[in-house]
Amino acid sequence: MMIVEKELRELKKESCKHGYLTIYLRTDQTSNDQQRGEWKIRLKNGLKKLEEYIDASNEANIKAFKKVKKKASDAIYAIQTELPKSLVVFVSPQGDFFFRKLQVSVENEFYWERKPRVEQLENLMDQYPKEGIVFIQKEDAFLIETSLGEVNIERFYDLEIENDDWKQYDGIAASERMAKRASHRDKYNQRFEANQQRAYRNLANMIQKEAESKQWSTIYLLGEQGLTTEFQKQLLFPSVKKVNKNYKKFSSKEIIGQVLAS
Repeated sequence: MMIVEKELRELKKESCKHGYLTIYLRTDQTSNDQQRGEWKIRLKNGLKKLEEYIDASNEANIKAFKKVKKKASDAIYAIQTELPKSLVVFVSPQGDFFFRKLQVSVENEFYWERKPRVEQLENLMDQYPKEGIVFIQKEDAFLIETSLGEVNIERFYDLEIENDDWKQYDGIAASERMAKRASHRDKYNQRFEANQQRAYRNLANMIQKEAESKQWSTIYLLGEQGLTTEFQKQLLFPSVKKVNKNYKKFSSKEIIGQVLAS
């Protein structure tokens, strides 16, 4: 689930006199130090240290901590067969519960304070802002909006050659369309070549509006160099980067991973 700025603002307002549990836990199963379940040890030790620091004479705080510790641990263990790269948890005795899977790495941190510690989450959102990835081909394009390494939006644009119009498919339909689209349409090639600039200008205007309204920091253009170069000419966006690789057989998550690593 995508983390939005509104949620972050609300978290910064939260507080609890007994305490607020914050957990940043790296659970990446592709990492050498995680493949044997080291995240379980880190979780256990992190929570144990917090409990030791709580004033034993304050029975209310101890009781509150044990309550939220169980809630957080149960939620994490419930997804242990499908762990992402990291987890972020904020939970209070009052019932406030924020649990997110992240596809980016975090530094392992545990806090029991009156307010949730959101600094690392803020830094991650700055490091992995909302961005657009556009896979350009001759007569179609696949758009992904991403933030924090997650897929926020998937959208497929299919050019109807007869009227130079772009038909839009969202969500699952976009993924299916991307996988099943025709590999070539030879009878339209000559017409497309004659109208490529106009077709790309129309698509660029649509994506530009999306980028501005959603406040993307960057647009990444993927595909053959000639196509991305022609499409970039139609964009007025301040930050555009080209990645001249073909990710035709990649899933959206795999495309995001490759782009962020490039």
